Amino acid sequence: MNKSVEYATKVLSGEIVAPSQVKKACENFLHEYNVLQHQEDYKFMWNDKIELIIDEIIKQLNFARGAKSAQPMFPNLALFQWFLIQNTFCWVYKEFPEKRKVREVIFTVARKNAKSVLSCVIHIIAFFLDEDNATHYIGSNTKQQATIIFDELVSIIKSSPNMLPLFNIKKTYVDFTPKNCRIIALSGDAQKADGTMVYVASVDELGASNEIFKMVSSLETGQFGPRNPLIIKISTSYPIENGFNYWNETVEDLRRNTFADDRNPRKFGLIFTIDNPKERVQYDGRDVERWEVPENWAEANPLVAELQDLAEKLIEDYKTKKDIPKDFFLFKVKNLNLWMGANEGDGNFFVDKHTLQKSLYEPSENWNWWRNKKQVIIGLDLSLTRDNTAVTFMWYNTADGKHYVKNLVFYPKNMEEDKTKKERIPYATWARQGYCQAIGEDTVDYNKLGEIIIDICRDYNISVASVAFDTKYSQQLMDKLITHLPMDIDPIKIEQNSRNLGNVISNLQRIVYEGSFRYAPNPLMESAFTNGLIEFRQGKPYITKGDKHRNKIDNLFSSFNAMKVSMYFEQNNIYETERSFFIEL
Repeated sequence: MNKSVEYATKVLSGEIVAPSQVKKACENFLHEYNVLQHQEDYKFMWNDKIELIIDEIIKQLNFARGAKSAQPMFPNLALFQWFLIQNTFCWVYKEFPEKRKVREVIFTVARKNAKSVLSCVIHIIAFFLDEDNATHYIGSNTKQQATIIFDELVSIIKSSPNMLPLFNIKKTYVDFTPKNCRIIALSGDAQKADGTMVYVASVDELGASNEIFKMVSSLETGQFGPRNPLIIKISTSYPIENGFNYWNETVEDLRRNTFADDRNPRKFGLIFTIDNPKERVQYDGRDVERWEVPENWAEANPLVAELQDLAEKLIEDYKTKKDIPKDFFLFKVKNLNLWMGANEGDGNFFVDKHTLQKSLYEPSENWNWWRNKKQVIIGLDLSLTRDNTAVTFMWYNTADGKHYVKNLVFYPKNMEEDKTKKERIPYATWARQGYCQAIGEDTVDYNKLGEIIIDICRDYNISVASVAFDTKYSQQLMDKLITHLPMDIDPIKIEQNSRNLGNVISNLQRIVYEGSFRYAPNPLMESAFTNGLIEFRQGKPYITKGDKHRNKIDNLFSSFNAMKVSMYFEQNNIYETERSFFIEL
Protein backbone atom coordinates (compact mmCIF):
# COMPACT_ATOMS: atom_id res chain seq x y z
CA MET A 1 0.00 0.00 0.00
CA ASN A 2 1.52 3.30 -1.03
CA LYS A 3 1.06 6.48 1.02
CA SER A 4 -1.72 7.86 -1.18
CA VAL A 5 -3.76 4.68 -0.99
CA GLU A 6 -3.24 4.64 2.77
CA TYR A 7 -4.40 8.24 3.16
CA ALA A 8 -7.44 7.85 0.92
CA THR A 9 -8.47 4.64 2.66
CA LYS A 10 -8.20 6.19 6.12
CA VAL A 11 -10.10 9.31 5.07
CA LEU A 12 -12.98 7.37 3.58
CA SER A 13 -13.13 5.03 6.57
CA GLY A 14 -13.31 8.04 8.92
CA GLU A 15 -10.04 7.22 10.65
CA ILE A 16 -8.69 10.57 9.43
CA VAL A 17 -11.03 13.57 9.65
CA ALA A 18 -11.37 15.42 6.35
CA PRO A 19 -13.87 17.78 4.68
CA SER A 20 -16.15 16.80 1.81
CA GLN A 21 -13.92 17.95 -1.08
CA VAL A 22 -10.95 15.99 0.28
CA LYS A 23 -13.16 12.93 0.75
CA LYS A 24 -14.33 13.21 -2.84
CA ALA A 25 -10.74 13.64 -4.06
CA CYS A 26 -9.83 10.46 -2.18
CA GLU A 27 -12.81 8.64 -3.66
CA ASN A 28 -11.83 9.80 -7.16
CA PHE A 29 -8.24 8.69 -6.59
CA LEU A 30 -9.10 5.17 -5.41
CA HIS A 31 -11.46 4.67 -8.33
CA GLU A 32 -8.81 5.81 -10.78
CA TYR A 33 -6.05 3.81 -9.06
CA ASN A 34 -7.99 0.57 -8.57
CA VAL A 35 -10.29 0.60 -11.60
CA LEU A 36 -9.81 3.17 -14.34
CA GLN A 37 -6.07 2.84 -14.95
CA HIS A 38 -6.52 -0.88 -15.62
CA GLN A 39 -9.00 -0.26 -18.44
CA GLU A 40 -7.46 -0.38 -21.92
CA ASP A 41 -9.15 2.78 -23.17
CA TYR A 42 -8.11 4.87 -20.14
CA LYS A 43 -5.15 7.06 -21.11
CA PHE A 44 -3.60 7.64 -17.68
CA MET A 45 -1.69 5.33 -15.34
CA TRP A 46 0.13 5.48 -12.02
CA ASN A 47 3.88 5.43 -12.63
CA ASP A 48 5.40 3.20 -9.93
CA LYS A 49 8.94 4.10 -11.01
CA ILE A 50 8.29 7.78 -10.37
CA GLU A 51 6.81 6.89 -7.00
CA LEU A 52 10.05 5.12 -6.05
CA ILE A 53 12.17 8.03 -7.29
CA ILE A 54 10.11 10.42 -5.15
CA ASP A 55 10.70 8.16 -2.15
CA GLU A 56 14.47 8.33 -2.70
CA ILE A 57 14.44 12.12 -3.11
CA ILE A 58 12.45 12.69 0.06
CA LYS A 59 14.73 10.32 1.98
CA GLN A 60 17.53 12.82 1.34
CA LEU A 61 15.56 15.79 2.74
CA ASN A 62 15.32 17.10 6.29
CA PHE A 63 12.93 19.59 7.83
CA ALA A 64 14.55 22.97 8.41
CA ARG A 65 12.25 24.60 10.93
CA GLY A 66 9.54 23.97 13.45
CA ALA A 67 9.01 21.10 15.86
CA LYS A 68 10.66 18.63 13.46
CA SER A 69 13.67 20.76 12.62
CA ALA A 70 16.63 18.70 11.35
CA GLN A 71 14.53 15.51 11.34
CA PRO A 72 14.23 13.45 8.12
CA MET A 73 11.16 14.09 6.02
CA PHE A 74 10.52 10.57 4.79
CA PRO A 75 9.16 9.12 8.04
CA ASN A 76 7.66 12.41 9.20
CA LEU A 77 5.66 13.77 6.29
CA ALA A 78 1.93 13.63 7.00
CA LEU A 79 -0.15 11.37 4.81
CA PHE A 80 -2.04 14.29 3.27
CA GLN A 81 1.31 15.70 2.15
CA TRP A 82 2.23 12.40 0.53
CA PHE A 83 -1.17 12.29 -1.12
CA LEU A 84 -0.74 15.70 -2.70
CA ILE A 85 2.88 15.12 -3.79
CA GLN A 86 2.32 11.68 -5.27
CA ASN A 87 -0.88 12.65 -7.10
CA THR A 88 0.96 15.61 -8.59
CA PHE A 89 3.79 13.56 -10.09
CA CYS A 90 2.78 9.90 -10.38
CA TRP A 91 -0.18 10.13 -12.75
CA VAL A 92 1.15 10.01 -16.30
CA TYR A 93 0.00 9.25 -19.84
CA LYS A 94 0.19 5.54 -20.69
CA GLU A 95 1.53 6.36 -24.14
CA PHE A 96 4.12 8.78 -22.73
CA PRO A 97 5.06 7.53 -19.23
CA GLU A 98 7.20 10.61 -18.51
CA LYS A 99 4.43 13.09 -19.37
CA ARG A 100 2.42 14.09 -16.31
CA LYS A 101 -1.34 14.33 -16.14
CA VAL A 102 -1.57 17.11 -13.53
CA ARG A 103 -0.59 20.63 -14.52
CA GLU A 104 -2.36 22.74 -11.90
CA VAL A 105 -2.34 22.07 -8.15
CA ILE A 106 -4.61 24.08 -5.85
CA PHE A 107 -4.18 23.79 -2.12
CA THR A 108 -5.94 25.75 0.61
CA VAL A 109 -5.41 25.07 4.29
CA ALA A 110 -5.37 26.89 7.61
CA ARG A 111 -2.12 28.50 8.72
CA LYS A 112 0.56 26.39 10.42
CA ASN A 113 -0.11 23.36 8.23
CA ALA A 114 3.20 23.38 6.35
CA LYS A 115 1.94 24.58 2.98
CA SER A 116 5.29 26.25 2.25
CA VAL A 117 7.15 22.99 2.87
CA LEU A 118 4.94 21.25 0.33
CA SER A 119 5.78 23.81 -2.35
CA CYS A 120 9.49 23.44 -1.66
CA VAL A 121 9.38 19.65 -1.89
CA ILE A 122 7.45 19.84 -5.17
CA HIS A 123 10.05 22.19 -6.67
CA ILE A 124 12.92 19.92 -5.59
CA ILE A 125 11.25 16.77 -6.96
CA ALA A 126 10.57 18.52 -10.27
CA PHE A 127 14.24 19.41 -10.58
CA PHE A 128 15.12 15.72 -10.48
CA LEU A 129 12.26 14.43 -12.64
CA ASP A 130 12.04 17.06 -15.37
CA GLU A 131 14.23 18.10 -18.26
CA ASP A 132 17.48 20.06 -18.19
CA ASN A 133 17.74 23.85 -18.29
CA ALA A 134 14.38 24.36 -16.59
CA THR A 135 13.51 27.61 -14.84
CA HIS A 136 11.20 27.59 -11.82
CA TYR A 137 9.47 30.61 -10.31
CA ILE A 138 8.21 31.37 -6.82
CA GLY A 139 5.65 34.17 -6.81
CA SER A 140 3.45 36.11 -4.44
CA ASN A 141 1.77 39.50 -4.23
CA THR A 142 4.62 41.18 -2.32
CA LYS A 143 8.38 40.80 -2.37
CA GLN A 144 8.42 39.89 1.31
CA GLN A 145 5.82 37.16 0.83
CA ALA A 146 7.57 35.83 -2.27
CA THR A 147 10.74 35.23 -0.28
CA ILE A 148 9.02 33.06 2.35
CA ILE A 149 8.93 29.91 0.19
CA PHE A 150 12.29 30.82 -1.32
CA ASP A 151 13.87 31.10 2.14
CA GLU A 152 12.18 27.87 3.21
CA LEU A 153 13.60 26.13 0.16
CA VAL A 154 17.10 27.40 0.92
CA SER A 155 16.76 26.32 4.56
CA ILE A 156 15.65 22.81 3.58
CA ILE A 157 18.58 22.45 1.18
CA LYS A 158 21.06 23.66 3.81
CA SER A 159 19.56 21.27 6.36
CA SER A 160 19.93 18.29 4.02
CA PRO A 161 23.65 17.33 3.75
CA ASN A 162 23.16 14.99 0.81
CA MET A 163 21.29 17.67 -1.15
CA LEU A 164 23.46 20.68 -0.46
CA PRO A 165 26.28 19.80 -2.93
CA LEU A 166 23.74 19.70 -5.78
CA PHE A 167 22.66 23.31 -5.34
CA ASN A 168 24.33 26.68 -5.77
CA ILE A 169 22.58 29.12 -3.47
CA LYS A 170 22.56 32.83 -4.28
CA LYS A 171 20.69 35.77 -2.78
CA THR A 172 17.87 35.94 -5.35
CA TYR A 173 18.05 32.52 -7.01
CA VAL A 174 19.14 28.92 -6.52
CA ASP A 175 20.77 26.73 -9.18
CA PHE A 176 20.29 22.97 -9.43
CA THR A 177 23.70 22.31 -10.94
CA PRO A 178 23.34 18.70 -12.24
CA LYS A 179 20.75 19.84 -14.79
CA ASN A 180 21.54 23.54 -15.09
CA CYS A 181 18.16 24.48 -13.62
CA ARG A 182 17.28 27.59 -11.65
CA ILE A 183 14.56 28.81 -9.30
CA ILE A 184 13.80 32.53 -8.98
CA ALA A 185 11.61 34.46 -6.54
CA LEU A 186 9.15 36.98 -8.03
CA SER A 187 7.17 39.75 -6.39
CA GLY A 188 3.75 40.93 -7.50
CA ASP A 189 4.95 42.50 -10.79
CA ALA A 190 3.36 40.16 -13.33
CA GLN A 191 5.46 41.58 -16.18
CA LYS A 192 8.62 39.98 -14.80
CA ALA A 193 7.48 36.58 -16.02
CA ASP A 194 6.40 37.78 -19.48
CA GLY A 195 8.39 36.31 -22.36
CA THR A 196 9.93 33.58 -20.24
CA MET A 197 9.48 29.82 -20.38
CA VAL A 198 8.02 28.72 -17.07
CA TYR A 199 8.50 25.05 -16.22
CA VAL A 200 7.27 24.98 -12.62
CA ALA A 201 5.76 27.87 -10.67
CA SER A 202 4.37 28.18 -7.19
CA VAL A 203 2.30 31.17 -6.13
CA ASP A 204 1.77 31.73 -2.42
CA GLU A 205 -1.00 33.62 -0.57
CA LEU A 206 -3.21 34.17 -3.59
CA GLY A 207 -6.00 35.36 -1.34
CA ALA A 208 -4.09 38.47 -0.28
CA SER A 209 -4.75 40.44 -3.46
CA ASN A 210 -7.15 40.19 -6.40
CA GLU A 211 -4.41 41.68 -8.55
CA ILE A 212 -2.39 38.47 -8.22
CA PHE A 213 -4.31 36.99 -11.15
CA LYS A 214 -2.11 39.07 -13.46
CA MET A 215 1.01 37.27 -12.22
CA VAL A 216 -0.73 33.90 -12.42
CA SER A 217 -1.88 34.63 -15.97
CA SER A 218 1.63 35.69 -16.95
CA LEU A 219 3.17 32.56 -15.47
CA GLU A 220 0.60 30.28 -17.11
CA THR A 221 1.18 31.96 -20.48
CA GLY A 222 4.86 31.04 -20.17
CA GLN A 223 4.03 27.36 -19.65
CA PHE A 224 3.04 26.48 -23.22
CA GLY A 225 6.54 25.26 -24.14
CA PRO A 226 7.62 22.72 -21.46
CA ARG A 227 6.54 19.08 -21.66
CA ASN A 228 5.51 18.97 -18.00
CA PRO A 229 4.35 22.46 -16.99
CA LEU A 230 3.19 22.73 -13.41
CA ILE A 231 1.75 25.57 -11.34
CA ILE A 232 1.07 25.25 -7.62
CA LYS A 233 -1.46 27.71 -6.17
CA ILE A 234 -1.60 27.87 -2.38
CA SER A 235 -3.10 30.10 0.25
CA THR A 236 -5.13 30.33 3.41
CA SER A 237 -8.45 32.14 3.16
CA TYR A 238 -8.63 35.94 3.39
CA PRO A 239 -11.41 38.38 4.27
CA ILE A 240 -13.60 38.94 1.21
CA GLU A 241 -13.92 42.57 0.18
CA ASN A 242 -16.79 43.76 -2.01
CA GLY A 243 -18.11 40.26 -2.47
CA PHE A 244 -15.18 39.03 -4.57
CA ASN A 245 -11.89 37.30 -3.89
CA TYR A 246 -9.77 35.79 -6.66
CA TRP A 247 -8.57 32.95 -4.45
CA ASN A 248 -12.09 32.15 -3.30
CA GLU A 249 -13.16 31.85 -6.96
CA THR A 250 -10.14 29.62 -7.68
CA VAL A 251 -10.94 27.33 -4.77
CA GLU A 252 -14.61 27.07 -5.71
CA ASP A 253 -13.63 26.22 -9.28
CA LEU A 254 -11.55 23.32 -7.94
CA ARG A 255 -14.46 22.21 -5.77
CA ARG A 256 -16.77 22.11 -8.80
CA ASN A 257 -14.18 20.16 -10.77
CA THR A 258 -13.70 17.61 -7.99
CA PHE A 259 -17.41 16.80 -7.90
CA ALA A 260 -17.98 16.98 -11.67
CA ASP A 261 -18.80 13.88 -13.68
CA ASP A 262 -16.51 15.05 -16.48
CA ARG A 263 -13.52 16.38 -14.56
CA ASN A 264 -10.60 18.31 -15.99
CA PRO A 265 -7.79 15.75 -15.39
CA ARG A 266 -5.10 18.43 -15.44
CA LYS A 267 -6.47 20.12 -12.31
CA PHE A 268 -5.92 18.60 -8.86
CA GLY A 269 -5.96 19.88 -5.32
CA LEU A 270 -7.21 19.70 -1.77
CA ILE A 271 -9.60 22.12 -0.04
CA PHE A 272 -9.23 21.95 3.72
CA THR A 273 -12.14 24.05 4.92
CA ILE A 274 -14.84 23.30 7.48
CA ASP A 275 -17.95 21.88 5.81
CA ASN A 276 -21.16 23.91 6.25
CA PRO A 277 -19.60 26.17 8.90
CA LYS A 278 -22.82 28.12 9.55
CA GLU A 279 -25.03 25.05 10.01
CA ARG A 280 -26.76 25.02 13.40
CA VAL A 281 -25.87 21.99 15.53
CA GLN A 282 -26.14 20.89 19.14
CA TYR A 283 -22.87 20.92 21.08
CA ASP A 284 -22.39 20.54 24.82
CA GLY A 285 -26.08 21.28 25.39
CA ARG A 286 -25.97 24.47 23.31
CA ASP A 287 -27.24 25.47 19.87
CA VAL A 288 -24.12 26.61 17.98
CA GLU A 289 -22.81 26.96 14.46
CA ARG A 290 -20.85 23.98 13.16
CA TRP A 291 -17.52 25.82 13.02
CA GLU A 292 -17.75 26.44 16.78
CA VAL A 293 -17.34 22.70 17.53
CA PRO A 294 -13.59 22.07 18.12
CA GLU A 295 -13.83 18.52 16.77
CA ASN A 296 -14.64 20.00 13.36
CA TRP A 297 -11.56 22.22 13.26
CA ALA A 298 -9.50 19.28 11.97
CA GLU A 299 -11.33 19.61 8.64
CA ALA A 300 -9.36 22.82 8.01
CA ASN A 301 -6.22 21.62 9.80
CA PRO A 302 -5.00 18.34 8.26
CA LEU A 303 -1.95 18.18 10.54
CA VAL A 304 -4.33 18.24 13.50
CA ALA A 305 -6.38 15.54 11.80
CA GLU A 306 -3.32 13.26 11.72
CA LEU A 307 -1.51 14.48 14.85
CA GLN A 308 -4.06 15.09 17.59
CA ASP A 309 -1.55 16.62 20.01
CA LEU A 310 -1.48 19.69 17.77
CA ALA A 311 -5.12 20.30 18.64
CA GLU A 312 -4.04 21.60 22.04
CA LYS A 313 -2.18 24.50 20.41
CA LEU A 314 -5.26 25.35 18.36
CA ILE A 315 -7.41 25.38 21.49
CA GLU A 316 -4.86 27.65 23.21
CA ASP A 317 -4.98 30.11 20.30
CA TYR A 318 -8.78 30.08 20.46
CA LYS A 319 -8.83 30.82 24.19
CA THR A 320 -6.38 33.72 23.92
CA LYS A 321 -8.16 35.38 21.01
CA LYS A 322 -11.87 34.74 21.49
CA ASP A 323 -12.39 37.79 23.74
CA ILE A 324 -10.66 40.24 21.37
CA PRO A 325 -12.99 40.81 18.37
CA LYS A 326 -10.38 41.59 15.71
CA ASP A 327 -8.04 38.82 16.88
CA PHE A 328 -10.93 36.37 17.02
CA PHE A 329 -11.97 37.37 13.50
CA LEU A 330 -8.46 36.61 12.21
CA PHE A 331 -8.40 33.34 14.16
CA LYS A 332 -11.51 32.21 12.31
CA VAL A 333 -10.20 33.34 8.93
CA LYS A 334 -6.63 32.07 9.29
CA ASN A 335 -6.62 29.28 11.88
CA LEU A 336 -9.92 27.78 10.76
CA ASN A 337 -9.66 28.79 7.08
CA LEU A 338 -13.16 30.30 7.08
CA TRP A 339 -14.28 32.57 4.27
CA MET A 340 -15.69 35.71 5.89
CA GLY A 341 -16.64 39.19 4.73
CA ALA A 342 -14.04 41.81 5.59
CA ASN A 343 -16.47 43.76 7.77
CA GLU A 344 -17.52 40.78 9.84
CA GLY A 345 -14.49 41.43 12.00
CA ASP A 346 -15.89 44.80 13.03
CA GLY A 347 -18.93 43.33 14.72
CA ASN A 348 -21.20 46.15 13.52
CA PHE A 349 -21.92 45.20 9.90
CA PHE A 350 -25.42 45.61 8.50
CA VAL A 351 -25.87 41.90 7.73
CA ASP A 352 -23.56 38.91 7.40
CA LYS A 353 -23.32 37.22 4.01
CA HIS A 354 -24.52 33.82 5.25
CA THR A 355 -27.77 35.30 6.57
CA LEU A 356 -28.23 37.48 3.51
CA GLN A 357 -27.83 34.60 1.06
CA LYS A 358 -30.71 32.75 2.69
CA SER A 359 -32.84 35.44 0.96
CA LEU A 360 -31.42 34.72 -2.50
CA TYR A 361 -34.30 34.27 -4.96
CA GLU A 362 -33.09 33.33 -8.43
CA PRO A 363 -36.39 33.63 -10.40
CA SER A 364 -36.47 37.37 -9.76
CA GLU A 365 -33.20 37.79 -11.69
CA ASN A 366 -35.15 37.45 -14.94
CA TRP A 367 -37.12 40.56 -15.89
CA ASN A 368 -39.92 38.29 -17.10
CA TRP A 369 -40.58 37.49 -13.44
CA TRP A 370 -41.34 41.19 -12.93
CA ARG A 371 -43.79 41.35 -15.83
CA ASN A 372 -47.15 42.92 -14.88
CA LYS A 373 -46.05 43.58 -11.28
CA LYS A 374 -47.96 46.48 -9.75
CA GLN A 375 -46.88 49.17 -7.31
CA VAL A 376 -43.16 48.55 -7.83
CA ILE A 377 -40.99 51.13 -6.07
CA ILE A 378 -37.77 52.34 -7.68
CA GLY A 379 -35.02 53.53 -5.33
CA LEU A 380 -32.09 55.57 -6.67
CA ASP A 381 -28.66 56.33 -5.28
CA LEU A 382 -26.88 58.63 -7.71
CA SER A 383 -23.33 59.83 -8.21
CA LEU A 384 -21.43 61.99 -10.68
CA THR A 385 -18.02 60.88 -9.40
CA ARG A 386 -16.18 57.54 -9.61
CA ASP A 387 -18.77 56.06 -7.23
CA ASN A 388 -21.38 53.73 -8.62
CA THR A 389 -24.95 54.70 -9.30
CA ALA A 390 -27.43 52.14 -7.99
CA VAL A 391 -31.07 51.43 -8.80
CA THR A 392 -33.33 49.16 -6.73
CA PHE A 393 -36.61 47.75 -8.02
CA MET A 394 -38.67 46.74 -4.97
CA TRP A 395 -42.03 44.95 -4.92
CA TYR A 396 -43.98 44.16 -1.78
CA ASN A 397 -46.12 41.04 -2.11
CA THR A 398 -49.09 41.43 0.21
CA ALA A 399 -49.89 37.72 -0.25
CA ASP A 400 -46.73 36.42 1.43
CA GLY A 401 -45.59 39.57 3.25
CA LYS A 402 -42.17 39.63 1.61
CA HIS A 403 -40.20 42.34 -0.17
CA TYR A 404 -38.64 41.35 -3.50
CA VAL A 405 -35.80 43.41 -4.97
CA LYS A 406 -33.65 43.49 -8.08
CA ASN A 407 -30.62 45.76 -8.00
CA LEU A 408 -28.87 47.45 -10.90
CA VAL A 409 -25.41 49.05 -10.82
CA PHE A 410 -24.01 51.59 -13.29
CA TYR A 411 -20.52 53.06 -13.61
CA PRO A 412 -18.60 55.22 -16.15
CA LYS A 413 -16.72 53.19 -18.77
CA ASN A 414 -13.48 55.17 -18.59
CA MET A 415 -13.22 54.44 -14.86
CA GLU A 416 -13.53 50.66 -15.25
CA GLU A 417 -9.85 49.72 -15.04
CA ASP A 418 -9.08 52.16 -12.22
CA LYS A 419 -12.14 51.10 -10.22
CA THR A 420 -11.32 47.42 -10.71
CA LYS A 421 -7.86 47.94 -9.26
CA LYS A 422 -8.79 50.20 -6.33
CA GLU A 423 -12.07 48.56 -5.34
CA ARG A 424 -10.97 44.97 -6.07
CA ILE A 425 -14.14 44.30 -8.03
CA PRO A 426 -14.05 42.54 -11.46
CA TYR A 427 -16.27 45.10 -13.19
CA ALA A 428 -15.67 43.88 -16.76
CA THR A 429 -16.42 40.27 -15.81
CA TRP A 430 -19.52 41.13 -13.81
CA ALA A 431 -20.72 43.46 -16.58
CA ARG A 432 -20.58 40.55 -19.05
CA GLN A 433 -22.62 38.51 -16.56
CA GLY A 434 -25.24 41.25 -16.35
CA TYR A 435 -24.60 42.36 -12.76
CA CYS A 436 -23.54 45.91 -13.70
CA GLN A 437 -23.36 48.15 -16.75
CA ALA A 438 -21.06 50.89 -17.98
CA ILE A 439 -22.98 53.91 -19.30
CA GLY A 440 -21.26 57.19 -20.04
CA GLU A 441 -17.56 57.86 -20.41
CA ASP A 442 -16.18 59.79 -17.41
CA THR A 443 -19.44 59.98 -15.45
CA VAL A 444 -22.63 57.95 -15.50
CA ASP A 445 -24.94 59.11 -18.32
CA TYR A 446 -28.20 59.88 -16.52
CA ASN A 447 -30.09 60.46 -19.75
CA LYS A 448 -29.20 56.88 -20.74
CA LEU A 449 -30.04 55.67 -17.23
CA GLY A 450 -33.51 57.20 -17.50
CA GLU A 451 -34.04 55.47 -20.85
CA ILE A 452 -33.01 52.11 -19.37
CA ILE A 453 -35.47 52.42 -16.45
CA ILE A 454 -38.30 53.60 -18.70
CA ASP A 455 -37.68 50.82 -21.26
CA ILE A 456 -37.68 48.13 -18.55
CA CYS A 457 -40.98 49.34 -17.15
CA ARG A 458 -42.59 49.59 -20.61
CA ASP A 459 -41.21 46.29 -21.97
CA TYR A 460 -42.39 44.31 -18.96
CA ASN A 461 -45.54 46.30 -18.15
CA ILE A 462 -44.26 47.17 -14.68
CA SER A 463 -46.55 49.60 -12.85
CA VAL A 464 -44.55 52.06 -10.73
CA ALA A 465 -45.81 53.11 -7.31
CA SER A 466 -43.23 55.86 -6.91
CA VAL A 467 -39.57 56.73 -7.29
CA ALA A 468 -37.43 57.40 -4.22
CA PHE A 469 -34.39 59.54 -4.84
CA ASP A 470 -31.71 61.42 -2.97
CA THR A 471 -31.25 65.13 -3.57
CA LYS A 472 -27.92 65.07 -5.43
CA TYR A 473 -27.58 65.02 -9.23
CA SER A 474 -31.23 64.03 -9.71
CA GLN A 475 -33.11 66.92 -11.37
CA GLN A 476 -32.58 66.00 -15.04
CA LEU A 477 -33.19 62.30 -14.44
CA MET A 478 -36.30 62.90 -12.35
CA ASP A 479 -37.78 65.21 -14.97
CA LYS A 480 -37.36 62.43 -17.53
CA LEU A 481 -38.90 59.75 -15.31
CA ILE A 482 -41.86 61.93 -14.30
CA THR A 483 -42.58 62.70 -17.96
CA HIS A 484 -42.50 59.11 -19.18
CA LEU A 485 -43.47 56.93 -16.20
CA PRO A 486 -46.99 56.92 -14.74
CA MET A 487 -46.81 56.64 -10.92
CA ASP A 488 -49.28 56.13 -8.10
CA ILE A 489 -47.82 59.06 -6.18
CA ASP A 490 -45.26 61.71 -7.04
CA PRO A 491 -41.55 60.87 -6.59
CA ILE A 492 -40.34 61.22 -3.04
CA LYS A 493 -37.17 63.12 -2.22
CA ILE A 494 -35.20 61.55 0.63
CA GLU A 495 -32.47 63.19 2.65
CA GLN A 496 -29.90 60.49 3.44
CA ASN A 497 -29.20 61.14 7.10
CA SER A 498 -29.81 59.24 10.32
CA ARG A 499 -32.96 61.20 11.18
CA ASN A 500 -34.66 60.17 7.93
CA LEU A 501 -33.15 56.72 7.45
CA GLY A 502 -32.72 55.44 11.03
CA ASN A 503 -36.06 53.62 11.13
CA VAL A 504 -35.61 52.41 7.56
CA ILE A 505 -32.21 50.88 8.36
CA SER A 506 -33.62 49.06 11.37
CA ASN A 507 -36.65 47.83 9.42
CA LEU A 508 -34.70 46.54 6.42
CA GLN A 509 -32.21 44.79 8.70
CA ARG A 510 -35.10 43.22 10.61
CA ILE A 511 -36.86 41.80 7.56
CA VAL A 512 -33.58 40.37 6.24
CA TYR A 513 -32.88 38.55 9.50
CA GLU A 514 -36.46 37.33 9.91
CA GLY A 515 -36.57 35.98 6.34
CA SER A 516 -39.08 38.41 4.80
CA PHE A 517 -36.65 39.64 2.14
CA ARG A 518 -35.90 38.20 -1.31
CA TYR A 519 -33.34 39.46 -3.79
CA ALA A 520 -32.22 38.67 -7.32
CA PRO A 521 -28.63 37.36 -7.58
CA ASN A 522 -26.07 40.16 -7.81
CA PRO A 523 -22.64 40.04 -6.12
CA LEU A 524 -22.40 43.84 -6.11
CA MET A 525 -25.64 44.04 -4.19
CA GLU A 526 -24.37 41.41 -1.73
CA SER A 527 -21.18 43.40 -1.39
CA ALA A 528 -23.12 46.57 -0.55
CA PHE A 529 -25.27 44.86 2.07
CA THR A 530 -22.32 43.16 3.79
CA ASN A 531 -19.99 46.17 3.55
CA GLY A 532 -22.29 48.56 5.37
CA LEU A 533 -21.12 49.45 8.89
CA ILE A 534 -23.65 50.61 11.44
CA GLU A 535 -22.86 53.59 13.62
CA PHE A 536 -25.23 55.68 15.72
CA ARG A 537 -25.83 59.37 15.17
CA GLN A 538 -28.04 61.14 17.68
CA GLY A 539 -29.15 57.72 18.91
CA LYS A 540 -30.28 56.52 15.47
CA PRO A 541 -28.56 53.93 13.27
CA TYR A 542 -26.73 55.11 10.16
CA ILE A 543 -24.68 53.22 7.58
CA THR A 544 -21.10 54.10 6.69
CA LYS A 545 -18.29 52.26 4.93
CA GLY A 546 -14.90 51.31 6.27
CA ASP A 547 -12.96 52.37 3.17
CA LYS A 548 -14.33 55.04 0.84
CA HIS A 549 -12.70 53.47 -2.21
CA ARG A 550 -13.13 49.74 -1.60
CA ASN A 551 -16.35 49.32 0.35
CA LYS A 552 -19.20 49.93 -2.07
CA ILE A 553 -22.57 50.41 -0.38
CA ASP A 554 -24.55 52.12 -3.17
CA ASN A 555 -27.12 49.34 -3.53
CA LEU A 556 -27.73 49.46 0.18
CA PHE A 557 -28.73 53.13 0.04
CA SER A 558 -30.87 52.72 -3.08
CA SER A 559 -32.62 49.90 -1.17
CA PHE A 560 -33.03 52.15 1.89
CA ASN A 561 -34.67 54.78 -0.31
CA ALA A 562 -37.07 52.23 -1.79
CA MET A 563 -37.83 50.81 1.66
CA LYS A 564 -38.59 54.32 2.95
CA VAL A 565 -41.38 54.61 0.39
CA SER A 566 -42.57 51.05 1.01
CA MET A 567 -42.95 51.82 4.72
CA TYR A 568 -44.94 54.94 3.81
CA PHE A 569 -47.25 52.84 1.61
CA GLU A 570 -47.77 50.27 4.38
CA GLN A 571 -48.42 52.86 7.09
CA ASN A 572 -50.95 54.70 4.92
CA ASN A 573 -52.66 51.57 3.52
CA ILE A 574 -51.83 52.51 -0.07
CA TYR A 575 -50.78 49.01 -1.14
CA GLU A 576 -53.43 47.12 -3.05
CA THR A 577 -54.63 44.02 -1.20
CA GLU A 578 -56.52 42.31 -4.01
CA ARG A 579 -53.91 40.69 -6.16
CA SER A 580 -53.40 37.23 -7.55
CA PHE A 581 -51.95 34.74 -5.07
CA PHE A 582 -48.16 34.48 -5.38
CA ILE A 583 -46.52 31.06 -5.28
CA GLU A 584 -42.85 30.97 -4.38
CA LEU A 585 -40.95 28.36 -6.35
